[in-house]
Amino acid sequence: MAADLPSSVDVLVVGGGPAGLSAATWLGRYQRSTVVVDAGQQRNLSAEAAHGLLGRDPTTPGELLAEARAGLAQYPQVTLHHGTVAGLRRDEGGLFRADVDGVEISAERIVLATGVRDQVPEIAGIADHYGVDVHHCPACDGYTARGRVVIVLGSGRHVPAYAAELLDWAGSVRIVTGTTGPAFDEEQRAVLADHGAEVVDGVAEALIGAPGALAGVQLAGGELVEGDKVFFSYAHHPGNDLARQLGCELDHEGRIAVDGFQLSSVDGVYAAGDITAGLQLVPIAIGKGAAAGVACATSLRGHPGAGPAPAPAPPTRWFTAR
Repeated sequence: MAADLPSSVDVLVVGGGPAGLSAATWLGRYQRSTVVVDAGQQRNLSAEAAHGLLGRDPTTPGELLAEARAGLAQYPQVTLHHGTVAGLRRDEGGLFRADVDGVEISAERIVLATGVRDQVPEIAGIADHYGVDVHHCPACDGYTARGRVVIVLGSGRHVPAYAAELLDWAGSVRIVTGTTGPAFDEEQRAVLADHGAEVVDGVAEALIGAPGALAGVQLAGGELVEGDKVFFSYAHHPGNDLARQLGCELDHEGRIAVDGFQLSSVDGVYAAGDITAGLQLVPIAIGKGAAAGVACATSLRGHPGAGPAPAPAPPTRWFTAR
């Protein structure tokens, strides 16, 4: 419950996906009082499995998160809260003030792991098929499409390159453009044709077949485009509202710009996971979260902790200045 939240912590982590939980794990190991606020909207929750995790390939997204949350129980300094952060600001004294479900929490540091939201196609049957034989990430799920007939749904100039990536695995690729008119220029179509990728101008209306036994995509005109896997790419919306409130620098795609220690342009604000630039894979999110957690914790050396922790070590600069 929000009423049980502490009024002040060393670190507030916003986002309880792989990146946020990884950061919290390391903050716990550094014995820094930490609250993780998780809205439960991880982008891969619909997937049947998360792949490519060393020693855990495959696992389900739910199992991965459940085990990560259970692991945090060994760190009494870390509190998990299911809810949302409505507002985030920095006061004149330099502390961050967060509105967590109507309760104000002050924090010395912030870790933003607020992720990305994918624009899902509005076609009949998508809810049943998403995560089974409909996917958004070629790197994550392309291996499951090896040798298969893959249909790509998407719009924009990036789609041919997105479709070409799937040729690493697929037996063949068919692009449904989402329009009845030409969607790509002649050069793009020629390159796709050279690689055996078919372009179908039309609007996808429904998925045909049972989940796990997809037969294809029906177009608005009634035509069936046959295929047994679908990948889509329309738009990706970074969860950057809080970053904007704090004045963090964003890149051209709206992701938070960070340095090698996951530190944003705002001192004391770290970011990790898909909200930052780079490959959007669970193993990488975990690594970025670990980097953010360690960097955030060590930046607090010399600061008294907000919770039950040992006396602070001297700040690193004390040694380098002597």
